Amino acid sequence: MAAAGAITNDIILSRTGREFGPDFMLNVEKTGPAGPTITPESSITEVLNIVGYLCNTTRGDDSTINGEGSLDKTTYGVHDPTGVYQNGGVGAAAATLYTSTAAAPLFAMDTLVATAPGADAFIPQGILIRTRNAAPGGLHTIKLPVTINAVTGQAEITALMSDCVKQMINILENTRSIFGPKGWTALFNKVKGGGGGAKRTHRQHRRRYSSKHY
Repeated sequence: MAAAGAITNDIILSRTGREFGPDFMLNVEKTGPAGPTITPESSITEVLNIVGYLCNTTRGDDSTINGEGSLDKTTYGVHDPTGVYQNGGVGAAAATLYTSTAAAPLFAMDTLVATAPGADAFIPQGILIRTRNAAPGGLHTIKLPVTINAVTGQAEITALMSDCVKQMINILENTRSIFGPKGWTALFNKVKGGGGGAKRTHRQHRRRYSSKHY
């Protein structure tokens, strides 16, 4: 028999919905992303694009471009050596995303060490967000490439990865807050099982949350 006031499984399930714990949920102490590339408003795709660009080891072709969520990479995405769309982006992306950083990743995910780029490097236009166009119906304006300086690049890369981690935590915390402890656990269990429940959850929420958050 449990001692008076002791934690019981009923208490855990009633409060958290997590029978396997953790029993306590910590908030993470952090400052916000310093920007300007990654900010507290950056979406999941913005963050993953920067992480992928800095960390991917495959850099000699277009295989790291996600075909489902991208333009047709065999028709669009060609960049010049400065990271700017060439011919307005019309032409196969091929290996042009990594033109300025083709030799090696700029950040080693296994060791968490930034690599000096050796020469000025560029994060290309095609993986950056667009800024809002004031004209209704017009194409939003593409940002200029993000320059990584040859001399100070190692520190810049480290700071950029730090911003990515901070924004990942922001997104996770916001997601946890939206679903609540029981809702988040239920969604996680459905996703792990691969059943139809996860699809229903997405349909229930897709009107509330725009594609920017993904």
